[in-house]
Amino acid sequence: GDTKTGSIMTYGFDPYMMEDNPYIGAMYSVVSSLAKLTAMGGDYKKSYLTFQEYFERLGNDPEKWGIPFAALLGAFRAQVEMGTSAIGGKDSMSGSFLDLDVPPTLISFAIAPIKKQDVISPEFKEANHPVYLFGAVDDSADSIKATWEAFHNLCKDCKVRASWAVEHGVAEGIMKMSFGNGLGVSLNDTLSINELFGYNYASFVVEANTDLDEKQIGVVTECKEITYGGEAVNLNELLGIYED
Repeated sequence: GDTKTGSIMTYGFDPYMMEDNPYIGAMYSVVSSLAKLTAMGGDYKKSYLTFQEYFERLGNDPEKWGIPFAALLGAFRAQVEMGTSAIGGKDSMSGSFLDLDVPPTLISFAIAPIKKQDVISPEFKEANHPVYLFGAVDDSADSIKATWEAFHNLCKDCKVRASWAVEHGVAEGIMKMSFGNGLGVSLNDTLSINELFGYNYASFVVEANTDLDEKQIGVVTECKEITYGGEAVNLNELLGIYED
């Protein structure tokens, strides 16, 4: 038979954040997986999660037992506040070998149904389209959900041509979105270094085919380079470094 219904599946995990603070790290595993799903055109309200947990051997050390407990509490809080739930998962407490331990690990996988015509891919599509940074007003769940709702409505109105869920900075998203079709970006000088390289979790870099009431950070160009602050970086050079 023929069907236009599919599934999208994303993951969220930052080992450095998990190692620094398992509670916060697990929260952002959940948020990141849902953000990526939303960036693809999915509806996070229709999603379900499954977790992969991996921790060092705990033994009888109360402090070690506190690490997975904190991670699970963080993940639970994120599920409650974002209105979605994990319906499966796998845990392992054998992440130790001699004196080597895995970092605290809680990976969130988000899955949701979608129609194939609604899927949004991340690569830039066409020169002269504006590029926006689409982010929540603050870090609260209510603000994030309101932003994602607004973004999803723009997707349904066919105003979004490409989008990227920011993880390790806008710069990463811009670079990888440019690689797809070899289209460059001219970034606005008003974009700060912190905005360019800060985490910016739960936000999106968006190529639109119309003007949006959001922070415009640049414009797609036919030149195979990313320009910012009077400097230009060649895409082919970047791609070579990235692939190496």
